[in-house]
Amino acid sequence: MVQSGHDGTRQRRVSMVTSSDTRIRLGAGAAALLALAIMPAPILPPHRIAELMQAALHVDWKIAYLLAAILLQSLFYASIGVLAAFAARRINSPHGRVLQLVLLPLVCIFVALCIRSFKAGYLPVWVNAAVPAIACLVGVILGFGYLHRNWKVSLSIVVLVIGCVLWGFLYQRPTAISKATEACLRQLVAAGPYLPQGNARFAALLQTAFRSAPADSNSEDAILNNRAAIVAWGISLGHPQLARFVGLDPQGELVSQAFALHEGTTLRDRHDWTQHYALSAGLAALENPLVSDAAGLMKEQLDALTEGSGFSFGDLVADRAGVRLANAATTSEAAAKAMRLRLQNRPDTDDLFPPVVDFPENLSTEEFRRRFGGVGTPRYRRELIKIEAELDRCTALTPSLQSPQDPDMH
Repeated sequence: MVQSGHDGTRQRRVSMVTSSDTRIRLGAGAAALLALAIMPAPILPPHRIAELMQAALHVDWKIAYLLAAILLQSLFYASIGVLAAFAARRINSPHGRVLQLVLLPLVCIFVALCIRSFKAGYLPVWVNAAVPAIACLVGVILGFGYLHRNWKVSLSIVVLVIGCVLWGFLYQRPTAISKATEACLRQLVAAGPYLPQGNARFAALLQTAFRSAPADSNSEDAILNNRAAIVAWGISLGHPQLARFVGLDPQGELVSQAFALHEGTTLRDRHDWTQHYALSAGLAALENPLVSDAAGLMKEQLDALTEGSGFSFGDLVADRAGVRLANAATTSEAAAKAMRLRLQNRPDTDDLFPPVVDFPENLSTEEFRRRFGGVGTPRYRRELIKIEAELDRCTALTPSLQSPQDPDMH
């Protein structure tokens, strides 16, 4: 009878421990899924973190942004890996543990990619998937390493890290670039009803965006103001999703009003070229080292523009013109100030885009392969060289160290 009582007590304890382990596993799995669902896609660091990184390390903005992005993604996905380790059933055999160590990160990354792709609308390229995959693997290893020692401490640290990361995204303070972009958007919205329609509207909106800061602003702000002006212009004529890369709400009223300005705007009587041009310029002005995610946005939107019409070298002219405009306006402090002085007067469209675009368009896949052999072939590169030569004639697309009014330029 005594032995039977001890057995019953032991079974109850085992049952309680098993029940507790099950709750822990379910809770950890639910927390991982919830964190992946809440986290924005793509994961880009708030500018405030990048600014702190730049001030602490005294490095270039691009390097600071890249380091902040890697750090943020590493912390987040390592925490997801730790949660996944807590959510997995314990396996006692060495072979089973090794197999679990290999498969569990793969499952985590697969689930994360599915959720991220569903939210963003496109798959990331391998560079943007590499850091999460490695961080997740490290997290799983750490989770298994501490699981049998002090899991409560490990779980608390993971929850704290994820909470801090999510708080940083959900409660971002406005940064210099977001404030400047917002000011440009407000100026565009206010001026919109008074601007001309058609081809003239394209240059008029660009000039208006650059009016948000004086041409003689101090050197520290010159490049930032130009970046903000081009991003705001890109939101208005390109796509509202650009707003999220500078910490603004793409669905907000201001962004929606600004994007409505693209109606009635054309470039050489083509509406699609305005979107190609402005979206490419906005993405180039972001100075985002993790451009693969941003480029995914551009690819999806521009593919939609050309759906059913085939490949167009004319579209490439607009894309390259946008990139060159952004570079010409932000490549240096002197070039940034020169661009602002140039845009004090409404630029001629010929300064921004070739007057005649005589390149093959609407090529089917078969015709493109027959005529050019594919992307990267000598015939294809020769066509790109011709495009760059045409853009070289557009004076606003080349960085200038002098203002247009400087007599030395004439």
